[in-house]
Amino acid sequence: MNRIAERTVVLVGQSVSARQSLIAALQTALLRESLAFDFLCPAEPHGLADTPAKAIHLLWRLPDLPTSPPAHHAWRAQLHELQRPYQTLHADKENVLQQALFALVNGRQTGLARPPMDSRWQGVCECCADPECEQRLFGRLLQS
Repeated sequence: MNRIAERTVVLVGQSVSARQSLIAALQTALLRESLAFDFLCPAEPHGLADTPAKAIHLLWRLPDLPTSPPAHHAWRAQLHELQRPYQTLHADKENVLQQALFALVNGRQTGLARPPMDSRWQGVCECCADPECEQRLFGRLLQS
């Protein structure tokens, strides 16, 4: 992968001002770890066409909304249309910074690694609807 594309992040989803605030917080946290990324924050979904295809794409969605707003669907549709791989950040404004750091650093930096999780999930459970259980499962899969 192109070295510049590896450190370019395209943040989409929430309002431009909310994304700009997140970018400022990310830059501060990443600089403390001597890491630097270039951030792009397109104003509209069609603006994704002007961003690098091999950049890291993060789609931010607030989890407390009962249904996804039309804007979220537009961002997702454009990402799919352009065939851009992306990771969704399901977090409120207080927790999105940590999720974004985990997504960007992905265990490569000890100071920003995901904390270890206890495992109470013991096997395949088709009837379990516990979201915490599911999060632990996916967290362990990402760590391995």
